[in-house]
Amino acid sequence: MLTLNRSVYGCLAIGLVQGLLLWLASDLGASSLQFALVTFALVGGINLILLGGSAFQRGTIWLLGVFTLLMTAISAWTFQEGGDFWRSSHWLEGSWTFFSVVITYIVTAFLLSWPTRDGRFTRYEDLFRHAWDTVFIVLLGMLLNAVFWSLLLLWGGLFKMLGIVALNKLFFTDGFIYISSMMVFALGLNMGRENDRVIGLLRGILLTLCRFLLPFSSMIAIVFVGALPFTGLEPIWNTGYSTPIMVCLVAVNLFFLNGVFQDGHSSHGYSVWLVRMVDLCLLCLPLLVVLAGYSTWLRIDQYGLTPSRLLAMLLVLVVFAHSVAAVWAMFAPQSGWLGSLRVSNPLIALACVVLLLAIHTPWFNPLQFSAKNQVQRLLSGKTPVQAFDAEALRYQLGLPGKQAFEALLAQVEHGQVLSEPERAQLLKRLKRAEGRDDTQARNKRMLEWIGPEVAGSEQFDDPAISKEDCLKPGCVLWAVDLDQDGQSEVLLLPKTSWRNTLYFFKRDPAGKWHEAGTFEALDNTPHLIEQIREGNAKVVKPRYQSLDIDGVELSPQVSGSRAQ
Repeated sequence: MLTLNRSVYGCLAIGLVQGLLLWLASDLGASSLQFALVTFALVGGINLILLGGSAFQRGTIWLLGVFTLLMTAISAWTFQEGGDFWRSSHWLEGSWTFFSVVITYIVTAFLLSWPTRDGRFTRYEDLFRHAWDTVFIVLLGMLLNAVFWSLLLLWGGLFKMLGIVALNKLFFTDGFIYISSMMVFALGLNMGRENDRVIGLLRGILLTLCRFLLPFSSMIAIVFVGALPFTGLEPIWNTGYSTPIMVCLVAVNLFFLNGVFQDGHSSHGYSVWLVRMVDLCLLCLPLLVVLAGYSTWLRIDQYGLTPSRLLAMLLVLVVFAHSVAAVWAMFAPQSGWLGSLRVSNPLIALACVVLLLAIHTPWFNPLQFSAKNQVQRLLSGKTPVQAFDAEALRYQLGLPGKQAFEALLAQVEHGQVLSEPERAQLLKRLKRAEGRDDTQARNKRMLEWIGPEVAGSEQFDDPAISKEDCLKPGCVLWAVDLDQDGQSEVLLLPKTSWRNTLYFFKRDPAGKWHEAGTFEALDNTPHLIEQIREGNAKVVKPRYQSLDIDGVELSPQVSGSRAQ
């Protein structure tokens, strides 16, 4: 039963302040102050509600204040207005939006455990309980909001039938939306925090599912690793998505493992052979992470650093640390199964927070490292001039990319880098990229040629020719004589990894390029592009020719079984 006690009034007051701050932020436009206010309201307010009266115990409020201000400062920097060039790359903003939730989730578990700590360190039992319970408490707040707004819409609809529309107008004003939503959300958090039995029941259900699914996920990992000696590693490298799928497999097993391990004192309830299967799975996890990391490293070695690849390597590093800690827990002297996880899990979680905070600062952000690496690869000869993406450097790597672009342009104009033929070609590419603003760069077809460009190559900048497929990440064009008539056709290959139709173009006597036909739609065209670069593509004469019967051309459709 809901009683309007002091705790409820306090939560409603916090929700009111949060709503007012969000309402104020909505009127500021897209500025750093807007996102700073949003971060301050959500991070500080949610933690205050979850802490309740314990916020003022043992200096917890000071830790919360420092953390909230730190998150607010990083949000202000990340979303700062730095001109069109800074706003052109939204990678940093998107990354911070996602990982700020991850950081807040981890730190909230430590803050909630701080008032009940033993000495200087939080207790693992408290960390375990708050880490799992916070998810359900927040979901309860969101569910209460959904029900609240459903009732409001019903209320407004009923009065609208009577010709009274004032309620609908009120419900959809900015002030009402922000204030009412945050107050109801705060009320939901308070209900979840004070109903331990309900939250504990939900936690128990989820942990039971983990206990049931861990043997199954362990078997998947064991069978996959066992199949590698028979299949080899080449199929993994050829997929183009090996890193996320293997990291996902490891992460799922670690998630289920921690759900079974719980606070380290609960019984796992497994028979001996199931425990041994889980142990065998744990031995496989570091190998899977190493393979995932090596797959990402191959991409970095081939094409250089990008923010996404750097983030993938950091994710691999974190998952690898958890995997090694789990293997160490199997052999370390301890009381209970995998007892050393009680030490390693909090340390890795804190290290992850520090790492995520660091990459969203001016000193260690991935945009800076990526811009520097791309220029170094160009100057060292690892990236050919004709393959260097000047527009990506200037328009997709934020302010660091713009600064690196301008420094490179100055070096080229003063003849300080590369030899004369390459320098002239690079200067042409840089000048062409320099005159385009961010909007043009986003809408322009991103085309790259393998080998020499054909006469009239500028026609492929026309969207009618290069298709929508050649928007970011772009397309590769390859001149090849498909009909063996001495004049090259042009094959267009999108860089996207999903299923693509491959178009080819022919030049008419007037010099105009037009679509001549298509090849069968294929998956993973980036792999085809790599094979063409390496010279592993050739024109093959068809085994069965077409028939022309009274002007009607019949093309053979050869089945796989008959083509052997």
